[in-house]
Amino acid sequence: MKHFTYDDRLLIQRGLTLGWSFSRIAAEIGKDRTSISREIRAHLHYGSKKPARSRCKFRYECIFDDPSQCPAPRCPKRVCSLLCSQCALYCDRYEPEICPKLLKPPYVCNGCGDRGGNNCLLATRMYFADHAHKMYKQTLSESRLGISLSEKELQFIADHIIPLIKNGVSVPVAYEYYADQMPVSLRTLYDYIDKGYFDAGNLDLHRKVQRKQPRQKSGPVLHVDKKCHVGRTYADFLDHLEKHPNAKVSEMDTVEGTKGGKVILTIFLRDCSVQIMLLRETKTAAGVAAAYVHLREAMGDSFSNVFEVILVDRGTEFTDPSSIEIDQDTGEFQCNVFYCDPQQTNQKSRCERNHEFIRYILPKGSSFDDLTQDDVTLMMNHINSLPRASLNARSPYQVFEDKYGSETAAKLGLKYILLNELCLTPELIKK
Repeated sequence: MKHFTYDDRLLIQRGLTLGWSFSRIAAEIGKDRTSISREIRAHLHYGSKKPARSRCKFRYECIFDDPSQCPAPRCPKRVCSLLCSQCALYCDRYEPEICPKLLKPPYVCNGCGDRGGNNCLLATRMYFADHAHKMYKQTLSESRLGISLSEKELQFIADHIIPLIKNGVSVPVAYEYYADQMPVSLRTLYDYIDKGYFDAGNLDLHRKVQRKQPRQKSGPVLHVDKKCHVGRTYADFLDHLEKHPNAKVSEMDTVEGTKGGKVILTIFLRDCSVQIMLLRETKTAAGVAAAYVHLREAMGDSFSNVFEVILVDRGTEFTDPSSIEIDQDTGEFQCNVFYCDPQQTNQKSRCERNHEFIRYILPKGSSFDDLTQDDVTLMMNHINSLPRASLNARSPYQVFEDKYGSETAAKLGLKYILLNELCLTPELIKK
């Protein structure tokens, strides 16, 4: 049976956060629902909630009725049925109470309404795609370590294959001569020799010494979720807006400088025409994910109020939608990402048109490599302070401030520039 991929695990996390059943998640991934159940239970992540905050399952039948007998040196409670912060630290009989919801599907707290506030004082169990995939890779790696051969099989290779190799016979020829008796494949034999398990090394393999090692790719690893468009097409976007007509919509895109250099991630807010700009080192999914980590840290609770629905094109930098939709620290689902149809970037035309102002300051062909985020923020504020006829001669910043408040604007680095101080030419950030 084919193993779960990282993309599969991202879909499982998203489905759990949205409250999907195992059957629906299994249908999305193309697996059996029992496989989904085993995957979740095998890779549980126990939450960071302190044990002292979890109730003891024996609190109503505690043997220490007399506070003077309690093992906790400074127990402030008269009866143990009350929540105490010292039971977990000092009492040998302490066992945390398990939430009854965790004893049946979905076995985790993803999507639970009580999690995240002060309503739940019990220990949490979560399913995180990153954690699950790391556990899987570790198990897979450990299962392949060492030699899965008996002493007799090892001695056979040492007595018959290794002497031939040391006398100049190639590994394939030596292997083929004893093929009927070999306990391992040719590839495994190469691995064992490479790891030094026998009295022969790479210097005894003539062609291995001559062969150049493959060149390692430079740069960050680009995560591409091949199933990222499932349930997030433009038709799904229109359907979502029909069900949620008041949803706040953003359009996201990337402005490039010279090929392979720094880029500017732009997020256009339709309801106020403000365009947020973040400088990224590379045009990758990892860069976009890092941008949303920064936005969540800067905005706090204001994040989900501003970003509800985000429309993007099908560029490779937007192929990790879960890092945008889900708070990676809490697993909370905070917004929805949808994709334009292929070759239909006009479906987010307002964001594209607003890039015209960026090109006033940074003409096409300009390199962004010498820019800093302060430069980009300065440019962003001058552009967002420009009055627009479509806004009744008001600036996008003024409309944003009316809708979300000056405190939220400050969290995003937005600042108003007076009209007589505006500059939309290269002179603004000329180095």
